[in-house]
Amino acid sequence: MNIPSQDNQPRAIVKRFYDGGARGEITSFRDSLSEDFELSVPPQLPWGGTFDKAQYVALLPRVAAVLDFRRLTYLSLTAEGTHVVALIKIGVQGTDGSIIISEHWDIRDGKAIRLLVAYFDPTLLLNQIHAAAA
Repeated sequence: MNIPSQDNQPRAIVKRFYDGGARGEITSFRDSLSEDFELSVPPQLPWGGTFDKAQYVALLPRVAAVLDFRRLTYLSLTAEGTHVVALIKIGVQGTDGSIIISEHWDIRDGKAIRLLVAYFDPTLLLNQIHAAAA
């Protein structure tokens, strides 16, 4: 008998976020966020800081204007219990390059409650942001 892994649901919830981004529907994931959702992004990025659900949804179009979700590949998508780690390689808009991001999601009752984002080397991304602002 095949017994589905409990890890599949949190993993599937997180994968829906990236799938929506690849379709150009970056904010379609909002219903999968708990009301007490919290996002943490490194402060050196223009969208760095700690944000609640509404702020995160409002921020997503800015992020998608710089990161090309259509050029996203998973280096790893791992779930352990309710914690999911997505190690992704994602294109930077306006370049042929990409960056690596590690995103750590926590899921509760079928909804994301926390996202902690870590950028491996954001140099290409920051250079593109500064060039666009000039």
